[in-house]
Amino acid sequence: MNVFQESCCSILGVLLVFLLQGSCSDPGVVHKAVGESLELIADYPKDGLEVQWKYNQILFAEYQKDDIQKVKSELFHKRLKMNKDNISVTVTDLRLQDSGNFLIVAEGKSEQYKTKSIVLHVHELIRDVQIEYNVSRLQSENICTFHLRCLASGDPNPSYSWSSHQIQTQGPHLNISLRPAENATLTCTANNTYSVNYTTETVVCREKLDYSSVLSGFPLKYLLIAVGAGIVVVVIFGATLAVCCRRRSNKGQGESEAGITVYEEVNTDGPAKKRSESVANTIYETVNDTKLSQNLPQTLYDKINYQRHPAVSTSTSTSSPYQEVL
Repeated sequence: MNVFQESCCSILGVLLVFLLQGSCSDPGVVHKAVGESLELIADYPKDGLEVQWKYNQILFAEYQKDDIQKVKSELFHKRLKMNKDNISVTVTDLRLQDSGNFLIVAEGKSEQYKTKSIVLHVHELIRDVQIEYNVSRLQSENICTFHLRCLASGDPNPSYSWSSHQIQTQGPHLNISLRPAENATLTCTANNTYSVNYTTETVVCREKLDYSSVLSGFPLKYLLIAVGAGIVVVVIFGATLAVCCRRRSNKGQGESEAGITVYEEVNTDGPAKKRSESVANTIYETVNDTKLSQNLPQTLYDKINYQRHPAVSTSTSTSSPYQEVL
């Protein structure tokens, strides 16, 4: 066998090995979101078909004799669904760590089919976008400077872009300057390969807070009702306070006059007591006075005078039921 024949045999051998092992197709890139599913279909002729599913070169399922079996039970635990009708394996509830290279290796009775390669990228969805900002003032130049920041929830590393009538820029931060009464409407867009979301914010440079504009948005009838209610509350409170003070004043005055008697009962019987020893602070006070003359007429009501004068002559007595005792 000459050199030419040896070379031909070597080439044929390499081609035979290549055909028996099969060739790998160009990888297809697939992007999925967390929680979604990836279906891997072996769309080959079923006659004598045998299929293997691999993840990063690890065999996790195979199809033989019209049946699909799991090989690595710990891989995609409780998240693997198999379908014999279309010869497919589905990975459900995808996670970020499921990103990787999937292979579908298949062969028939007499041939090795082309291997399919799927490169999977699992992403978090961008669910919400917000704009935060603060403003600083340059009094010397009378300018408002706004410092804006765009925040997205979901994917921790999205791409940000800003847009407005005069602004087109990239990144999560933006600084703009406005003069009093100027405004700007800004849109922040957050995106990754699989999802996109955005929000819009309008910023205004104000010279000072305009209270008239605040009140103009408040209905006049509600303002009048609030003022009227306030006046009523003040009047009621003032009246209540005045009544309380008056009652307290009357109570003190009544206590100071409680010792004054209106009527005094004159009693000449029994042992004599001085006026100072009699019971005070009563309406009727019993007065025992031994100085009263038996010749004096005794009336129901007498005016008592301790510094008495001589008895009044009977010639001057009157028939009045009230006798003045001096």
